[in-house]
Amino acid sequence: FFWLVCQNPRVEEKILVELCTVLIGTRGSDTSKWLEEPLVFEEVERLTYLKAALSETLRLYPSVPQDSKHVISDDILPDGTFVPAGSSVTYSIYAAGRMKYVWGEDSLEFRPERWISEDGQKFEPHDQFKFVAFNAGPRICLGKDLAYLQMKSIAAAVLLRHRLTVAPGHRVEQKMSLTLFMKNGLKVNVHERDLSPVLATVGRVDHSGLNL
Repeated sequence: FFWLVCQNPRVEEKILVELCTVLIGTRGSDTSKWLEEPLVFEEVERLTYLKAALSETLRLYPSVPQDSKHVISDDILPDGTFVPAGSSVTYSIYAAGRMKYVWGEDSLEFRPERWISEDGQKFEPHDQFKFVAFNAGPRICLGKDLAYLQMKSIAAAVLLRHRLTVAPGHRVEQKMSLTLFMKNGLKVNVHERDLSPVLATVGRVDHSGLNL
């Protein structure tokens, strides 16, 4: 997520504008008070665009890149493929999140807007059998909502305080295993966050939440 944000300053700005807009409403315009306490549940819940950016990250880089299912009894897949009892079916969650016929011609692009309603106000989840980063059906991840809460809280806390840039010469390379992670980690330079430009942008947001 942080690597993708570093590569997409437009997304970073939109996350910060949303974050500052929420905190102005809950904590006032004195930014020094924003860092005194962690974000509370109600504040985190309002971070719609941040949730979209995290979902887009999981679409492209799912924590678990592939999964398997065991067949209890004879069955037929939607495309007509027969699967006999006792067999196993392995599918690529990584590939499923990048298929053009599922996600469109821009399937390889990091575009959080695909998770946002047309009016820009609501998070719109995709069908759970289309977005399978948390599994689907009766075995969907029980910790899904908690995971989003943790991710949003940490991402907001870091981006509110710091601007990250990838260290010069650092090679970003993924490593496929049971879980998907960066082979060499993510080395970044950490800069103190200047919220002045963001606050100037927030000042141009009307009461409907639309940027003027």
